[in-house]
Amino acid sequence: MTIEKGREWGELACVPHDVLVAADEARLAQVVGSHVRSGATRPLAVALVRGDLLTALGGAARRRIAVPRVGDACRLLPCDAYEVTISHAKHSTTTLAVSSVVIGSTRRPAWWLTSGGFLGRMNVAPDSHPNDGRADALVWSTNNLRTLIAIRRRMRRGDHLPHPDLEMSRGATVRWRAQGSSRRVVVDGRSYGRADAVAVTVRPDAFCLVVAAP
Repeated sequence: MTIEKGREWGELACVPHDVLVAADEARLAQVVGSHVRSGATRPLAVALVRGDLLTALGGAARRRIAVPRVGDACRLLPCDAYEVTISHAKHSTTTLAVSSVVIGSTRRPAWWLTSGGFLGRMNVAPDSHPNDGRADALVWSTNNLRTLIAIRRRMRRGDHLPHPDLEMSRGATVRWRAQGSSRRVVVDGRSYGRADAVAVTVRPDAFCLVVAAP
C-alpha cells in the first residue's frame, strides 16, 4: 500500500534471513526486475549500499553505508518501481527502474525522473516520495548555459521551483517525446543509448528497502 498522509512510512522489524544486498541502484533494479517478472506476490527485501534513494532518506550523497545484518533491528520501507519503455526508430525496449530516468546530457538536459527526488546532491523533485504511487519528472525547456548553472546551483537547496524553464510532470504514467533529434537515456546510472520517446509507468510497492532502525 502506498504511503498515506499522516501515517508513518514502513514498519519496524528484524532484517529478514532472505534479504538481498545491492551494491548500487543498477543492481537493485536488476534484482527487483527479476523478482517482478517471476510473478512473486511478496515484495522483495533489499538493502542498498549506495544510491540516490539513500540520499532521499537523509544519507550523504553517493556515500557507501553499512548494511544491517540478518536479525538486526531495521525498518522495512515499501518502495515503488517504474516500468520504462524506451523507443527509438522502429525498436523499443522495456526495463525496470527503481530510482531515476535521465534523458539528455549535463549540457542539454531534457527530462529527469526521480523516485526520491535526488540526483546526487541535487534535490530535483522536492515533493517526490519513493512510495507515493506516482512518477515525478522534471521537464527542461532551456539550454542556456548560464541558466542551467543557476538552476543546478539552486537544486542543491531544493528551491529551484517554480521556474519559467522548468515544469513538473506527475502521474501514474508519464511520457517524454523528442522535439527533434533523439536523446541519450540513462536508467539508474546505466546507459540505454538514444531514444525518440520514453514512457514510465509506476509499479506500486514493488520492493521493500531494508534500512537500519534509528
